[in-house]
Amino acid sequence: MPLFSFRQRRFIAIALTLVAMLVMLGIVLIQTVRLANVAMLTGATLLCCIILLALFGMRRRIPILPLGSMSTWTQVHIYMGFFTTGVYWMHVPHLLGSGIFELPLSLVFLLVTGSGFYGLHASRTVPKLLTAVEGQHHFDRVKWDREQIADHARKLLEELSVHVGIPVLDSFYTQHLNPFFNSRPSLTYVLVPTGGRRRKLLSDLKDLERHLESEGRGMAERFAELIQQRDDLDYQFALQLRLRLWVTFHSILTLALVTGGLIHSFLAFRLAG
Repeated sequence: MPLFSFRQRRFIAIALTLVAMLVMLGIVLIQTVRLANVAMLTGATLLCCIILLALFGMRRRIPILPLGSMSTWTQVHIYMGFFTTGVYWMHVPHLLGSGIFELPLSLVFLLVTGSGFYGLHASRTVPKLLTAVEGQHHFDRVKWDREQIADHARKLLEELSVHVGIPVLDSFYTQHLNPFFNSRPSLTYVLVPTGGRRRKLLSDLKDLERHLESEGRGMAERFAELIQQRDDLDYQFALQLRLRLWVTFHSILTLALVTGGLIHSFLAFRLAG
């Protein structure tokens, strides 16, 4: 049994982060009164924090290393990120740098910070949304799963061709279901996945039932099951793609920030010397 509960650990982590920020702020104020080069102090601290955050991020993506649990490193990454944001404010009090090199570098830092906060939000919400959908699909198998659902729908269509009494269902498949099962979700859906298209198809399919006999209604129900399976698959694909794109975006920006920070520090030390 852990020594502290999750809520207690979070409270301790927040308290330690705030104390670290206050200590850093106190040192900055004292050095300012002494007319010391505060920018060098805050800049060096900021660069060290950024490099540590990059290393923490790499550690989180290599789970096989025996260096503590993933959840622990994730929490360290989060609260170190909050502390780094505070140090950045001490280093760049006007939010954006004023130099030719400093302005884009500060913009990259703000983008990394913003994407980090988004990642924190997504890591709390997306897993819950994924588990709320029936069935779990692996991202790398989405194309294969789509083909399986489309193939199942085609087999139902072949069964339809045997029953000449339900041409209305055959026509509905050709006009609406075939494009749905055999095409990728639109960019709009991927960006903002909703259940609108599923509800529309299921509603239209339900309206056809009054024109169908009992056997046709049974086939309509089977099509409805496939519609829900395909929509659930696309929904999970959109959420998983969102996480993967965020990881890529955040990693590229972090690499650019570390590189820019090292160059900026080198130039600052040369000018100071």
